[in-house]
Amino acid sequence: MVSRESLSVLVVDDSDFFASMLSDKLETEYEITTTMAQNAADALSEAREQSFDCIVSDYEMPVTSGLELYEMIEEEMEVPFVLLTAQGNEEVASQAITVGIDDYLLKESVMEESLDLLVNRIRNLVEQRRTQRKYEQLVANSPDVIAQLRLDGEIIAANDSMATEFSAPQSELVGQQISAFLPDEIAEGRLDMCKQALALGNAVTFQDSIGVRHFHNIAVPLSAGGDEMVQLVTREMTHQKHNERELEQKTQTLAMINRIVSHDIRNDVQLLMMWAGSLGSHVDDSGQEFVDRIQDTSNHIAEFTTIARDFVESIEGEGDLELEPVDIATVLETEIEKKREAFAEGTVVIENIPSVTVKANELLSSVFGNLLSNAIRHNKADNPEAFVTVEETDTHVRIYVEDNGPGIPDENKETIFEKGTMDADSPGSGVGLFLVSTLVDQYNGQIWVEDSDSSEANAGSVFTVELPKAEPEQ
Repeated sequence: MVSRESLSVLVVDDSDFFASMLSDKLETEYEITTTMAQNAADALSEAREQSFDCIVSDYEMPVTSGLELYEMIEEEMEVPFVLLTAQGNEEVASQAITVGIDDYLLKESVMEESLDLLVNRIRNLVEQRRTQRKYEQLVANSPDVIAQLRLDGEIIAANDSMATEFSAPQSELVGQQISAFLPDEIAEGRLDMCKQALALGNAVTFQDSIGVRHFHNIAVPLSAGGDEMVQLVTREMTHQKHNERELEQKTQTLAMINRIVSHDIRNDVQLLMMWAGSLGSHVDDSGQEFVDRIQDTSNHIAEFTTIARDFVESIEGEGDLELEPVDIATVLETEIEKKREAFAEGTVVIENIPSVTVKANELLSSVFGNLLSNAIRHNKADNPEAFVTVEETDTHVRIYVEDNGPGIPDENKETIFEKGTMDADSPGSGVGLFLVSTLVDQYNGQIWVEDSDSSEANAGSVFTVELPKAEPEQ
């Protein structure tokens, strides 16, 4: 509501007694600042010299009536106007409504009952006017094209953006048909949606296109003096549509690459792995080294195809990602068993896995699979080791993957999860940890890396994954 201290009212009445009494009560009982005028000429002069929040005027005054004063005021400024009359008169009331008087009260009811009625009307009118001004400023400064339309397509009001869009002054737009500035089919379609908004009594949103340009529209029903009108807000979304199409094309391309990598290339790599395994019994010791290299490289390519598949699936699922309870112990035990089979030269130790679920999806296995692979594959120790522990709080679960490798330099700890980041000596592509970070973000979790607590120099790193617990099932 409007505060009392902020109100200033011009009281107009040819009766000095009534004007003084009303002004005094407004100031002493309601803390409203008042100025008095005894005729229309003085009132107009006062209104020109200073700004008032509201004008309260008597109807029956010599020379110029309150209704005539309102018409004079309206031509020059916008200010709420309350008309007071000595007795009820249907003709006066009808005239007041016709010319647009904001409110109409009997002097008798105002003075004999209480001024609360008049003061409440004043405050409500002022608040409405201030709100309207703010709204008008928003409309005027909006980058959207905004117009008020009659149902026959006549433009009643237009903002600056509409004038810019159609290269015409606002004054020339008003009174014109919207079809004069739009293709007939578009103008007809927008008016149909405006009529639908009025029929429903609610805003209606829709989209349309003019050539290569795309628009988002909102039709809002309005009511003014019994006249049915609609406010039409139009925002261009051509760039957005272009980005959506580009994103769709990129997603389709990624999906195609994913099929090639995860199916065709992976199948060929598995054949290489099988042939390399068969070749071992046909070579001497000097040739076995090369067979082992082929086997190791093939394993690495197969692992990379899995990362690529999971990465594409994580991107495709960003728009409508659905998280569900996933059991940590099951995922870790499965991935650890896979790494033990894949890396016979390494050791994976697992401790303290509580029975707990987190909010994730089937790609959580990729998070731990990649961390475990890094701990063993990129480990330069003679006996690569990875240690997995799990801790839980009331709301989160922390999974620690520690290795006995050379460690990660401090300057790389912040950037190691960025796309394509990798050590100069690393045989990897750098996409694995980026995938891990992307998935953990999707699960509303966090991941970071620190040095191991071991007292030995270059004793390794600890990757910590923190995930929210899943809500217990009811």
